[in-house]
Amino acid sequence: MMGVVMLLMFMPPGMWIPSLPNILEAYDARWVLPYFTALTPFMAVFSLLIFGSLSDRKIDAGRLLGILGLSGAVFVWLSFSSLAWGWHPGWFLFFQACNALLSSPMIPLITKVKLANLPNPEKSFPIYSMGGTLGWLCGSLLVSLLALDHSAEVGRLAMFIRIGMSFLCFTLPSTPPTDKQSRGWTAALGLRAFGLLRDPELRRFYVASTLLFIPGVAHFMITPTMLTAFGSEHPTAEMGLGQATELVAMLFLSAVAGRFRVRWFLVWGMSLAVLRYGLFALGAELGTLTILWCGVALHGPVYTFIAVAGRLYLDKRVPETIRGQAQALYSLLVFNVTGIVGAFLCEWLYRGAVIEASNWPVFWWVLSGFAALPLVYFLSGLIRKTSA
Repeated sequence: MMGVVMLLMFMPPGMWIPSLPNILEAYDARWVLPYFTALTPFMAVFSLLIFGSLSDRKIDAGRLLGILGLSGAVFVWLSFSSLAWGWHPGWFLFFQACNALLSSPMIPLITKVKLANLPNPEKSFPIYSMGGTLGWLCGSLLVSLLALDHSAEVGRLAMFIRIGMSFLCFTLPSTPPTDKQSRGWTAALGLRAFGLLRDPELRRFYVASTLLFIPGVAHFMITPTMLTAFGSEHPTAEMGLGQATELVAMLFLSAVAGRFRVRWFLVWGMSLAVLRYGLFALGAELGTLTILWCGVALHGPVYTFIAVAGRLYLDKRVPETIRGQAQALYSLLVFNVTGIVGAFLCEWLYRGAVIEASNWPVFWWVLSGFAALPLVYFLSGLIRKTSA
């Protein structure tokens, strides 16, 4: 059941996120894209740690997941319907912000359910996570199959899928609260998680992951536009290449789990992120879609070796009573803080390098250099620890 929930959870964003740049363009609302990319993670800042703490202290994680999914589905429908109704794009931003407030905690919550109930998490966690990857891939392919790459109907279809997922969440294995003692505002707001940053190794992991995902915002925000500019007719489906390779990468991670330290998967993922942007730059320089597709395909191992392996890394290093909050802090930094910063940074760079100078390679080479910084930072910490 956990695998099915993962599939249905990731299918809706797999439908609208890769297609969103082209959908907004079709409704003369492309200008809201950087605001959407920054606003939705900003709203999640207010909910991730609170709901993570709630699952640690008060409510079964699966039940909470179902409640949040049902509530957020309404705002998904309203956001895309507002575009179809011809409302001001500001309404799209408002409804998506409400959806983000309710839906962002779902990933750390399902992560907690899986890690608490799966036998041998190192091997089984990547396998069950494949459900999410498959869901995203199916969502992307479905959009292009139905010729909805430029249509607000994507959001309406996504709502029904999200509702189905939410009802299934109530059948997930019991994952009751583990912290019966914490009291006060610090515990209620999930602020205890920030204490994890006092640990040098965890701090290096959190900071490096956050820095790496800032240029990563460009993958879904800018890449579909680039594919279209270089002649792609089905950019949403082609973006699904990243999810196809993600399935392979998760099988690989599950197969070799235990043979390598998890931290080395993080290094591999960061290295491949640098290579991905380099391939985008090369493909743009040569005007070759095949090379661009190779860059899209690298999204799979990059995400698996950083985000999936990263959650395993955390689960091994934090106390049981704070695991929900530790995963929520990871989502907060890696998917939300990076979304806020990356949205405006990538849009600013895009306008300067592409719109004004028509120079796609410069855009991607700059991001490749930026991605190299956290790799050097994380790797230097490992080298110091090994030599100590």
